[in-house]
Amino acid sequence: MATASHLTCLCGSIKEAGTLLTSQTLPVENDICHCNTCRYTTGSLGAWYVSLTGSPSEESLSNAIAYKTSEKYTRFFCKKCGCNAFLRSDRDGSWAACSGVVEMEQTEGMTGRLSVQKNISRVLSHIYVGDGKDGGIAPFLTKLGDRDVPCYNTMPGEDGAEVLKKRELQQLRETLLHQPASETRDRGEAIEASCHCGSCQLHIAPPPYEVWSNGWYVPKGDHNKYYARFCGCRSCRLTLGFTLQPWTYIPPSQIYTVNDEPIVFGPKARETTQIEKLKHYQSSEFVLRSFCIVCGATMYYQSFERPYIIDVSVGVLRSRFGNIMAGEWLEWDRGIVSKRNECVDEELVEAWLSRPTA
Repeated sequence: MATASHLTCLCGSIKEAGTLLTSQTLPVENDICHCNTCRYTTGSLGAWYVSLTGSPSEESLSNAIAYKTSEKYTRFFCKKCGCNAFLRSDRDGSWAACSGVVEMEQTEGMTGRLSVQKNISRVLSHIYVGDGKDGGIAPFLTKLGDRDVPCYNTMPGEDGAEVLKKRELQQLRETLLHQPASETRDRGEAIEASCHCGSCQLHIAPPPYEVWSNGWYVPKGDHNKYYARFCGCRSCRLTLGFTLQPWTYIPPSQIYTVNDEPIVFGPKARETTQIEKLKHYQSSEFVLRSFCIVCGATMYYQSFERPYIIDVSVGVLRSRFGNIMAGEWLEWDRGIVSKRNECVDEELVEAWLSRPTA
């Protein structure tokens, strides 16, 4: 088994020794939460954590911003790069770290595939799947390794908690995979993207594809939709805080403020204040990552080397139908995960890429 060496965000402002983890032996057993709060505060399609023995250091917390989402929990993210890092229970004072900030000893500095599967987590269940009409990604992750993973509509033990039946999961999968945009005219003239606190909001207009449109970001099927897929690269992981970053690829001409002003992209974005609480982090010479400085949600990514496309984080999209995966707007690629060689939750990747089972 692998061992956790340390915890870190991408910029390194938050860093802890692996000994802070309750267990340094990987994978760690946990559950994936699919609730609205976890998605809207992160930009991820779900949140899964690893428990800590106590509080992170004062140095790490001084470099983090605290955001209280309820009477139960306070979340902490890096004030420089936006990485979601910690979760504190305000009921019992316990701490957890976002699973994506864990670095594995056997994977550091490696870019090739290992003969041994890399997994930070061993997911045991999906909770709050009922927060989305489509169940989100949970229906695709019900067979992990050799075990069946149940999907709960809420939290086990809560009033009304139920396990989704196999036929219900199959129906949810089919709905996502076969939902033509042409049959969902009620989806609206634009789809909204909004963080949890509402400080960062975008409007995304429908695709502008013409007969001459080409490129890997154009869906192969329904051209009334945008292309979407997951990225497992280390940089995305350490700015999101979770191991799979969901992106949809939007031409910049289709992204507006709530006042219908075109968003400024490129190097000038750093000098422009269209959305007051949107902060930019330059993770490399040609890459700018943008997040909400109030609640920590990852909003979008841009590369100056491909200015014709912007990666918008799917976790902040607000489907009119309540669909987490926004199937009426997005066509998901289940044939590839970007930078799969850098993924550290290979079990989840394999389940997502496999054919749905009943």
